[in-house]
Amino acid sequence: MRRRTLLAVLALSPVAGCVAPGDDTVTNSSTPPAATATPTKQSTAPVSETPQNTPTPTVTPAPDDPILFVVDNDTDSEQTVTLTITRDETTVLDETETLAAGESAEYDPMIGTTGEYTIAVEVVGGPSRTIERTIGRFAVSNGSNYFVDITADEIRIYWEE
Repeated sequence: MRRRTLLAVLALSPVAGCVAPGDDTVTNSSTPPAATATPTKQSTAPVSETPQNTPTPTVTPAPDDPILFVVDNDTDSEQTVTLTITRDETTVLDETETLAAGESAEYDPMIGTTGEYTIAVEVVGGPSRTIERTIGRFAVSNGSNYFVDITADEIRIYWEE
């Protein structure tokens, strides 16, 4: 099941034990409140620097919820769009597609490594946009959706994790 659908279902379903905003009712419970732990003493030893050549951690990508890129043509005319994703000068995805007005295309670049990615979008005869985005362990192991909205004047790139 796609995370977006699951989140929508969970948002609309009541959850037992939740309190609505503004609800001042107190639950009568026979269980005493839990004791809080005393914080442990912090070390005052100097912090050593982390080596710059730290290997990228291995993360297992979510097979049923990958990192997806959805390109939406929010214009009133057909647009030819190129989506290029690179990491460390290696091309992860390079797709060009002609989208009818209001049409969208979905891409799974099979991202399985954390790191800094360059996302470049170009519309033939229109705007272009390039951003740098760090894709972390959570996004790789749990999936994430990136959205590219093409309008007549601009390209918007945003994401949900």
